[in-house]
Amino acid sequence: MKWVTVGIVLMLVSALALPALAAGEERYGYITVKDVTVRLEKADAVVTMNYTIDDGIGFLVLLIGKSDLKQKALDILNFNDTWVQHLDLDRIEVRVKGAADDYGQGSYWFPAHRFGVVVPSLTVITPQDVRRYENVSEFPDGLGYFA
Repeated sequence: MKWVTVGIVLMLVSALALPALAAGEERYGYITVKDVTVRLEKADAVVTMNYTIDDGIGFLVLLIGKSDLKQKALDILNFNDTWVQHLDLDRIEVRVKGAADDYGQGSYWFPAHRFGVVVPSLTVITPQDVRRYENVSEFPDGLGYFA
């Protein structure tokens, strides 16, 4: 029984403490990003990221809690002033306060943004437009919109 406990602890340490040794650029640690959607609502944004986690890690996450998963997902998204609205084993949704600059009279500017990995599919939704990008690590140049 002692060896089983030691084995579980070693698996836990290797899964959670090792740096991101990714096979692909869309990976960060044990998380592989599938897509990110940024929905701009006035100066705030609701950001949803769908991902997969490595086999076997799901059990460890359920066993010890989601705090490491949450931190890794937030590191990937790389936004400040976030509030997690939803987190599970394949999706995180966060609200980002002040993601865009408010220029007054309903005009906003969402600046360039760098993610922590290459995002295979990025969708940015404004009240007027939907923009899609493939295999990007950065949302380039920024985007102006009205709300």
